[in-house]
Amino acid sequence: MIKAALVGVVTIAAVIAGEMGADKVLAMRQSHANVAATRATEARKTHEINVPRIKDGVIKGYAVMLLSYTVDVKALKTAAMAPDSIVVDEAFRYVYGDDTIDFDHLDRFDFAKMSKALVAAVNARVKSDVVVDVGVQEFTYEPASEARGRPPP
Repeated sequence: MIKAALVGVVTIAAVIAGEMGADKVLAMRQSHANVAATRATEARKTHEINVPRIKDGVIKGYAVMLLSYTVDVKALKTAAMAPDSIVVDEAFRYVYGDDTIDFDHLDRFDFAKMSKALVAAVNARVKSDVVVDVGVQEFTYEPASEARGRPPP
């Protein structure tokens, strides 16, 4: 009788250990799949972008931007062209074409909207989802009266 009870206890312990082990293996497989599914990205920076603000046919000042952007490395390898110059061009077009920007109050400027618009525009031109995010490192405005000009000849 004692042997039967002992065999029963050992059997129940083996079943419980098997269930726990199977749960651990499934959890590890799922976490490994999640890690493999994340994108490999690379951060890049643009050079300084100067955008003239023209009003009534006269240059009123310059918007100066320095952007950083994140690219998907896997999509970059399959893309038709690199997005580097396209990011600069689209940022220039965005700021130059937006007459609603109040350069006296840059704290009210919607940088998130600009970031989303730049990501969408660059990815549309590259025809791939290469650019993941665009960040603004510097965004200032310099009136034309304070801008350094070229020295006279």
